[in-house]
Amino acid sequence: MSFALRRSLEESPEFARMKALASRQPFRDVLRTHLRPVALGVGMLAATAGFNGLFFAHMSAYAAGVLGYNPRQAIVSQTIGVVVHALSILGVGRLADRIAPRRLLRAGALSLIVLAFPFYAALAARSVDPTLLMVLAGACAGLVNGTFAVLLTDLFPTRVRFSGVALVFNVAFTIFSGTAPLVATSLIRATGLATAPAFVMVACGLLTLAASAGLRRGDSYVLLTGSTP
Repeated sequence: MSFALRRSLEESPEFARMKALASRQPFRDVLRTHLRPVALGVGMLAATAGFNGLFFAHMSAYAAGVLGYNPRQAIVSQTIGVVVHALSILGVGRLADRIAPRRLLRAGALSLIVLAFPFYAALAARSVDPTLLMVLAGACAGLVNGTFAVLLTDLFPTRVRFSGVALVFNVAFTIFSGTAPLVATSLIRATGLATAPAFVMVACGLLTLAASAGLRRGDSYVLLTGSTP
């Protein structure tokens, strides 16, 4: 389906015009002249990548193996949370047409920071229904997962945009999403705290807040300037 849709879509006139100006060595150009956007992009993706690693890769095993939930219950609750998360991304994407995406990203990062410890504490204490907790987590994370793409593409000029976004995305997900389950498990063993994975989420959220706060008008090619790519 993705292939069929992509084949049927036409490039925008702006992209078609700029295609001829694309860099012959975009990866080298990104590393030589766009290191600041790369660093900002990796930071802005930290909350998204960290959440994805904890929620998608770690959560069901953590709930069943560490907290003693029934495996079926853990998987069903997580799956419902994933569905809500996917729907929230669509809603946030639409909302981003009216509210600046960077503000939604910050709101999402802040909510993940503030709610990380209460989420894990309630899950460990079984004081709140796990499905409700997963739904709330998925909805909050929709604010970062629904805005990061447009913010990343805005960091790079058209001639190196694909390479810049690809580099940022892969570096961020390798560092934060790839290691989140391992770091969370190591923290649980080192501290003896069932809420230890929250430290990972808080750290990733803080990085995203710091990176988004560091955005300047010169770092934007459309959103902050109102110009064309």
